[in-house]
Amino acid sequence: MAKQRVIAYIDGFNLFYGSLKGTHYKWLDIYSLCKTFLKPNQELIAVKYFSARVGAFGEQIDRPEKQKIYLQALATFPKVEIILGYFSAHKVKMPSAKEYEQGKIVPVEVIKTEEKGTDVNLAVQMVADAYENRFDYAMLFSNDSDIAYSVKISTKVCKKYVGLYIDKKASPTKVLQENICYIKRLSPSLLAEHQLPEKLTSPTGRLITKPKDW
Repeated sequence: MAKQRVIAYIDGFNLFYGSLKGTHYKWLDIYSLCKTFLKPNQELIAVKYFSARVGAFGEQIDRPEKQKIYLQALATFPKVEIILGYFSAHKVKMPSAKEYEQGKIVPVEVIKTEEKGTDVNLAVQMVADAYENRFDYAMLFSNDSDIAYSVKISTKVCKKYVGLYIDKKASPTKVLQENICYIKRLSPSLLAEHQLPEKLTSPTGRLITKPKDW
């Protein structure tokens, strides 16, 4: 009997802020992590990682370089596909929190940064893959309610199965729970077990080294 085809859909920012920020597990081997969840009758055919290029803010001037190195490390796995959105930074006028609480609305100019495309790209890709019958079961690494409708289409219209993979301490988004068949919790010990080696070699022979303090 043919094995159930599995594709993992990972919202990189949701995973980072939900489980990795402030930990020593950011050098995460997402391919190995996804494989450990497989059942005997399943086969992991692709891992699709959605993110956006970060900018340098304040003292974190090395953020873009660290992310670049991590994406290069992920790209060494043939079944890992990286789909990038983008960051937008622009000036907007907004009221200060203190004055707003006092009943005053005095707009001040601030720099607003927004990550664009990650959740939309993931949602569209999942529906497209479901419609094209590219998977039987999807691993969804995101607790973002914006993806709920794509999960509903994938399960109710395309008759696929979707499991939710979120942090141990997170509460599943209600609208996502309505159409998923499984919930798996990501614990610190599990993340610690699935770390990339400190040094990897790219397909072109380039040495990739884990950034310091990761």
